[in-house]
Order: sequence, then structure tokens, then C-alpha cells
Amino acid sequence: MAVKNKRILITGATSGIGREAAIALAKQGAHVIIHGRDAAKAAAVKQEIGAIVPDAVVDVLLADLLKKSEVLALAEAFNSRFDSLDVLINNAGGVMNTRREETEDGWEKTIALNVLAPFMLSALLYPKLQRQPDARIINTASMAHYTAKPDLNDLMYKQRYRALRAYGDAKLFVILMGREFASRQRNNPQSNQVIMNAFHPGVVATNFAGQSDSLYHLFFRIFRPLLTSPKKGADTMVYLATDEKKANSFNGAYFVKRKRAKIYIPKRDAELAGALWAAWETYTGIPFL
Repeated sequence: MAVKNKRILITGATSGIGREAAIALAKQGAHVIIHGRDAAKAAAVKQEIGAIVPDAVVDVLLADLLKKSEVLALAEAFNSRFDSLDVLINNAGGVMNTRREETEDGWEKTIALNVLAPFMLSALLYPKLQRQPDARIINTASMAHYTAKPDLNDLMYKQRYRALRAYGDAKLFVILMGREFASRQRNNPQSNQVIMNAFHPGVVATNFAGQSDSLYHLFFRIFRPLLTSPKKGADTMVYLATDEKKANSFNGAYFVKRKRAKIYIPKRDAELAGALWAAWETYTGIPFL
């Protein structure tokens, strides 16, 4: 869709592919709302966009998405300030440390940031998305989902935790979120259907895993010069936000390099998407569709 004057919220927009997408979409005339944890970093990105696009409309929302209270506050702040939303990009995410850690809500951090935060924001901002024709939710996923070995009886990894496994599972979960979302919308038709798709940005040279002591941190340090640039990594994100035809013809799909790609789902978990959705509703206490 043409994004001039469209309102787009991007989480994790103060660095990496989120920052690049914010710049690219502002150049196309979108009203960009950048989310970050750090006020100074968010202000710097807003200033940077203003220097590149002098007439850009840019707002900032701050929240630590590891905390349910701050996710709720972010959604409340958005809903109080803005009457509609055209595109929600759930981009914030990351791999955690080798030792399992919980949030203040008792959630394992990988699942909290990569899955529950996008689920909550999608649910809480869904009414504002429904007000706009051709509205979209875009989730940053990863080819790491091919390594997923989900256990519905241990979604918070209290029995067995490995940082890389948790990350792979989380990226599968966020892809399946889109599949279940599309299914539930078909069964509960609304006046304006919302599209939810996911994408793999590539192996991008960003500060991803910069705070982690996992093998991902070592990999990104060693191979950084050979990795995809953040600008290229943001390309499919921007494509899904702006394409008027092909990207909008799928709902619940997964994209790699602007093309629909195969999703790996363990055969033993044919009903995984629905079971996960129910689990996310239970954990967050937020009913969705």
C-alpha cells in the first residue's frame, strides 16, 4: 500500500533493522512511531530521521517490553494519543543468556520479549488497526525457527532450557501466531480484515545478541564483516508494510527476501498454533479474537 500519511508503529526501532525501516518509511511519507527502551537513543533516531526527511512526522513511545506493565502502558499511551493504526511492526526481540532468567511476571525472558510482547500489542492495538482498510501486523521472525523443538508442557523452560533452543522456538511461535490469527479472523469476519505476516531479515550485522553470553554473541562478533547490512535486512519488512498486491494477498504467511517461504512445523504438533494461542491468552490474561 502507499504509505504516505499512514501511521506505522515499529518496536525496537532505535537500532538495526527497526531503525532502517523507520528511516525508509519516513522517506515514503509515513507517520512513523518509533519504540525504544532508552529515551536518548529514541530521541537520536527521531532527530536523525528529521535531518534526512525535514517534513517527517515522527513520534516516540518508550517501554521495556520484557515487562507486562510497560507493554500495557505503551498500548494505553498509543490508544490515548492516536485514533487509528495502519501498520504494527513487532520487531523488538533477541536471544538471552545461557542461564535461564525470568521477568518480573514470572515469564522466561526469550518468550516474554519475542512472543508475549508481540501478542499483547497485537491484541491491544487490534481495534485501532481494524479502523483502517488494508491494515497489517508484521512480525520479525527468523530462519532459526527450523531448529525449534517446542514442548507445550514446558513453554517457559522450567524443566529444560537452552538459549538457542528457546530462541528458535520463539521464532516458530511468532510465525504460528500469524497462522492462527489468520484462521481466527476467517472464522470471525470483521468489517476490515487485518493481515499478519512474518519474515526472516537475514543474518544481519547489528547489535543483536550484544547483551547475551550465548554462542550467538560470539558468532556475530566473529562474522560481523560478512553479514547482511541492516538496510538490506530491513528490506522485506518495508516491503511487507508497503506492497499493494502480493504481500497483501497472504495472511499468516512467512517471507524471506520478499517471497513467501516454507514454515517448518514439527509433524507431531499439527495443532500447535491453536494450543500456543490459548497458552498466550492464559499467560497474559488478554483474550484475543
